[in-house]
Parts: sequence; C-alpha cells; structure tokens
Amino acid sequence: MAGLRKYVEWMSRGRRTDRVAYVLKEWDLPNPLPGAEWQQDVKFNPSEEVLANPDLRDVFREVIATGAALIVQKPLAP
Repeated sequence: MAGLRKYVEWMSRGRRTDRVAYVLKEWDLPNPLPGAEWQQDVKFNPSEEVLANPDLRDVFREVIATGAALIVQKPLAP
C-alpha cells in the first residue's frame, strides 16, 4: 500500500513504549507520550506484516478511512 508508514514510539535511552502508529501522512501522527518521540520504521513492508499478522488488516482499513491508527503491541513473552 503506497504511502502507508509505520512509526514506533521510543523513550530516552532506546526504551520502547509499545505504541505503534500507522499513518498515511507524517502530520497525522498522534502526540507522543511525555519524554518520547516517534521514529519511522524504514524497513516496514505492509504486505509482509499482514502475512505475519492478519489482524493488521483491520488496522490498515482504519488508516485508509481515517488517515491514522494507533495500536499498543504487547511485548512477546520469553
């Protein structure tokens, strides 16, 4: 999907907040948490991510409808 971008929210010293934003335009990003910033995932490939996680189809539909979608990804258990 052309134009779809993925951003991951990071705190200082490389800690992640588990929030991920999918947007069509950078200005549609939600405000980051205090002390955090959005970093674009330059290796993001929408088709590969949907194949790995089919639940993202609904998220991508929301992005198409509204311009942005924010999800919280739970860290994988060891």
